[in-house]
Amino acid sequence: MDKNIYQVTSKKKTMIRQLACVFCLAIASQNLSAQTVTEEKAGISPTPAIYQPELWEDPQVTSINRDLSRATAYSFETVADALTCDRSRSSRVLMLNGDWDFKLALKPADAPTDFYKSKVSGWDKIEVPSNWEMKGYDKPIYKSAVYPFRPVNPPYVPRDYNAMGSYQRSFSVPEKWDGMNITLHFGGVSSAFKVWVNGKFLDYGEDSCLPSEFNVTPYLQKGENIVSVQVIRWSDASYLEDQDQWRLSGIQREVMLLAEPKLRIADFFYQTKLDKNYQDATFSLRPRVENLTGDTVKGGTLKVQLYDANNQPVFQETMSKPLEDIINESYPRLDNVKFGMFEVQVKNPAKWSDEEPNLYTLVITLEDQSGIIQEVKSCRVGFRSIEFSKTDSKLLIIGKVTYLYGVNRHDHDPAKGKALSRDDIRRDVQQLKQFNFNCIRTSHYPNDPYFYDLCDQYGILVMDVANYETHGVGSLLSNDTRWTAAFMERVDRMVLRDKNHPSVIIWSLGNEAGRGPNNAAMAGWVHDFDITRPVHYEPAQGSPKLEGYIAPGDPGYPSLKDHSHRLQDPLDQYYVDIVSRMYPGLFTSDLLLSQKNGDRRPVFYCEYAHSMGNSTGNLKEFWDQFRSKERIIGGCIWEFKDQGLYKNDAKGKRFLAFGGDFGEKYFDDLTIKGIVQADGTPHPAIYECKRVFQPIEC
Repeated sequence: MDKNIYQVTSKKKTMIRQLACVFCLAIASQNLSAQTVTEEKAGISPTPAIYQPELWEDPQVTSINRDLSRATAYSFETVADALTCDRSRSSRVLMLNGDWDFKLALKPADAPTDFYKSKVSGWDKIEVPSNWEMKGYDKPIYKSAVYPFRPVNPPYVPRDYNAMGSYQRSFSVPEKWDGMNITLHFGGVSSAFKVWVNGKFLDYGEDSCLPSEFNVTPYLQKGENIVSVQVIRWSDASYLEDQDQWRLSGIQREVMLLAEPKLRIADFFYQTKLDKNYQDATFSLRPRVENLTGDTVKGGTLKVQLYDANNQPVFQETMSKPLEDIINESYPRLDNVKFGMFEVQVKNPAKWSDEEPNLYTLVITLEDQSGIIQEVKSCRVGFRSIEFSKTDSKLLIIGKVTYLYGVNRHDHDPAKGKALSRDDIRRDVQQLKQFNFNCIRTSHYPNDPYFYDLCDQYGILVMDVANYETHGVGSLLSNDTRWTAAFMERVDRMVLRDKNHPSVIIWSLGNEAGRGPNNAAMAGWVHDFDITRPVHYEPAQGSPKLEGYIAPGDPGYPSLKDHSHRLQDPLDQYYVDIVSRMYPGLFTSDLLLSQKNGDRRPVFYCEYAHSMGNSTGNLKEFWDQFRSKERIIGGCIWEFKDQGLYKNDAKGKRFLAFGGDFGEKYFDDLTIKGIVQADGTPHPAIYECKRVFQPIEC
């Protein structure tokens, strides 16, 4: 073909395509205009050209203006105060707990719209933190699985019955905080919320059981400030929070203001690596210094020291590094930066374990170019290692075989619901330690930071579980890329917050939610970020690429209701470090261990000995097996407390109410299943636990 003819032909084709597109757009525009006219004549609103969903129905919006998650640490002015790790010693913390103005609407359409523009009056008062259902608003709903609303159509939630709570309170910023960066911290809000400060929109956040922190500095004014919050009961986030529990709402964890210098220690992560003899250690630290001044950093130093139980320095010389070197760190094209920006050898430190929880205190000091302290942050440090034996895959803590005598624990109080005080949390941890439990699985969400402080102190081994369960729709959402970021946040924000606690020995991606690419992404991030801890996820069963795989629905696949008897098929997913099952029979271990698939990973029963009624059976027989067979490292009883809530009958007498006692439309009645009563009174079963779990056999 002649080249010129080809060029002309190509140009004509392009022109024809362009004209066709213009013609089609014109027709579409006419049709849309005709449709709009028709709708207007009919008296109905025109169909919008662009769909604008609510924030709480868009799975790709999990937050607006939220700061990066970080380890729990408070800003102190002196090393002496930082050594206490006690936030009450810091003048840079202002608690906003207490009475807030409150108004509840049973559906969003009835909620106040412009209340955040001025100070409200005549509203009710509600305690913060609390669940509003425990204060007489709306009703608590108990569901074991499947969602407490209909239709189940992720990411959408009901409009006709979906309570919305509006909150407001005022506060004044201490004059001493002038020129500082101020963070508004919400410890946990169920299930999604918007915040305004002084009439201006500040932020949006999801995840009922992790903090949301926002830089509120530009919104503040001298004198009185007003913070307004609107909380919706069910959101797209609710589809990721289908745990076996009471479904409760509101600002359920602490609210506070945190002041820091604008050049601040934003975050830090330490690791301890013991030598092959479990004697000496390498201490490594990676800080994140954040410059919010708007100017280039010139001068200043970050200093690092470790202190023993007597507050004596451990490092012979305090480690230090110029702030410019930290902020301007260069990242390589190949590999990654070295984790230990600060690194030092420690000779024979006292080790941390469940039997001897020895703790040190890490103190990080930021000084300006004149050597004046601007900020000090601290945390407890435990020297310990986590590994599995190469011979029998048993769990080794600092080289010693350690069994997980565990229990699944919900945040629960019969009067407060999920809004526990520090005293409530301490009583739970102390009681479990007294009854020889050494392991708690945080079922099935991260706990309040104070819980981990106590576990560090008392020697409780924690499986930290992400706030993720999609029981009602199985693995549907893990196969949907629109939800990938939300999945990732559920685990990475937990790990970023809890990474410095020696008590946390296992990360868990979540619970009872099937598996899919989103779970693999979660595990990949955790494995790369934290090389010191294994990853657990019980639903990660089945490897389709391997010979012998049996898919759900194929002949030979167990019932969908079967929690325990699915064997490795032929192997569990590559991205979990532990083979995990629920509710085994006494025969299950032999079936798992006799599989000829070459798997040598440890076996853990994340839920077993279901304690409903007069149960918790075969406990001694289980543990005779666990101790005598290779690979089995223990398990967690389901569960710690009966999930009863106080309610008054028609005569005003208080009783413990369970699922269905509040007139719920959708509910389950599986609430009496603890080794203690709802108020912590022991059931007989917990005494058997104490006997079977005792560390010394006579």
